[in-house]
Amino acid sequence: MTEISTIVLLDPLRPHVFPLAALSLLSGPIRIDDTVPASVRDALPKSTSDAAVVVTLDAGYAEVPAQAKTGVQIIRAVPVQGDRLVEAASIMDRLWSRGGWEATQTHESLSVYLVEETYEVLDAIRSGDEIDLREELGDLLLQVLFHSRIAQAHHVFDLDDVAAALIEKLIHRSPHLRSLGVVDIAEQERAWEELKAAEKARASAMDGIATSQPPILLAAKVRARAEKAGVSDVIDEQELARLVAQCTQADAELAGALRALIDEIRARESESR
Repeated sequence: MTEISTIVLLDPLRPHVFPLAALSLLSGPIRIDDTVPASVRDALPKSTSDAAVVVTLDAGYAEVPAQAKTGVQIIRAVPVQGDRLVEAASIMDRLWSRGGWEATQTHESLSVYLVEETYEVLDAIRSGDEIDLREELGDLLLQVLFHSRIAQAHHVFDLDDVAAALIEKLIHRSPHLRSLGVVDIAEQERAWEELKAAEKARASAMDGIATSQPPILLAAKVRARAEKAGVSDVIDEQELARLVAQCTQADAELAGALRALIDEIRARESESR
């Protein structure tokens, strides 16, 4: 049996892409492992059972760690940033296809989770815990994957359409991407707002405001938009300030009561252990 000299590890997400460093090996005999998909095997030279070069899927060949220690050359496909996003989308698709709980969800049923996950991201930011933030951003990403998969099931759009819309927006509103040198931040912000205004072509400064946000945040947004449009004189500032103060006080009282309740529940749990 010929000793293995080289192991070529194909990327499971792109098994049809052969590592550049391994192309010269195709001129000689190769042994193609059973983990390689049939469509890829058919495109490669015929497999030779005793070849010194083994082609397999990354992490699919159990002998890789041991072989590497003995000096066997390991050639891996160059990883592409965003590969795990592709994998996450694939897992979401598999979950949906199984017809379980995931397939019963709608945009409306998931909306509460979207809001909750957003606040958990904010909590992680405020805590300064980067590991916690990473996890919470993943949970928020799940919501994007979920809503995109629901839309795909209804033949409206899919995850690629969501990404394409974002890419188009970023490129159109970021002309500095096509320039060299240091970016002028003030100019960047001005260009973004001008291009955004041209895209939206809104009839009113109030168009596009997210009315589902908490009232205090909504009040600040309405005030800012009104000032920008030059119509802030229609706002009764005293009355608005009074209502905001009432809302702020009520929020603070409720938050305090809930924190006390949380502490009480934790204390009761500790007593029952």
